[in-house]
Amino acid sequence: MRPITSNEWKNIVYRGPKKDEHNRVVIGLDGNSVEEDYAQFHFYWNLGHYLIPSQDFTFKRMALTPDEVVDYDRLVAFVGTFPANLWEDS
Repeated sequence: MRPITSNEWKNIVYRGPKKDEHNRVVIGLDGNSVEEDYAQFHFYWNLGHYLIPSQDFTFKRMALTPDEVVDYDRLVAFVGTFPANLWEDS
């Protein structure tokens, strides 16, 4: 799935008020609440995720099962369809 329209994005992301570490709504300098994007699915990172060494997330191709190789190749092909976006600091 690759969302293109705003309605498609709303299937996976919604806008809501940003909250601080005490679960209070953050108010901007203009007096309005600060909006933030939230995922519709429950996925989040915590400190424990950052403590896992990177080699725990990488696998050599020869260590994958044949089904995993097919899935990997599909993922590579899918990512290859993304347009290149370049960001430059001024």
